Amino acid sequence: MHVLLVTTVGADGAAPDVAAAWVRGSARCEVRRLVLAAPVPAPGPASPRQDPAPVFVPTEALGLTTVDRPSETPERAALGAAVQAADLVVVHVTVLDGAGLHDGPVAQAAAAAAPAVVPVVVLAGRSEVTRRELAAAGVAGVHEVGDPWDPVAVERVARTWAPAWHAGT
Repeated sequence: MHVLLVTTVGADGAAPDVAAAWVRGSARCEVRRLVLAAPVPAPGPASPRQDPAPVFVPTEALGLTTVDRPSETPERAALGAAVQAADLVVVHVTVLDGAGLHDGPVAQAAAAAAPAVVPVVVLAGRSEVTRRELAAAGVAGVHEVGDPWDPVAVERVARTWAPAWHAGT
């Protein structure tokens, strides 16, 4: 079984290495680790005096009929290529909240995995989302592993998603 384990660079500049614990939990897995840049926090809301009212203008009124997709970053291209060779995508985050489901490594992994129909599992220090939100975001499951993460918990999740009786690698 091929597992893509996605982590991000933490505040200390290092990425947690949960791959070793995953391999101990399911020795038949071939784990590829991919470290993404830490997500940039969104700027806070502007004060009401500075934020003008939004204006909706249909693109047809401007003479536009199509909208070009934003250019793909090298990081997203690498993630997409890595997902193609994976049977399972595992994302490790400290906190999984609503914002993390829509922006950041979980959202990036789910978007990359959807066309290839590869399940996405999240290892979270703490989860603040519902099953309905997970399903809508394209995430198959979330497991709380503590903050700092507990290697025994990661091993248990690995045994759940990649059991020892799995025949192939």
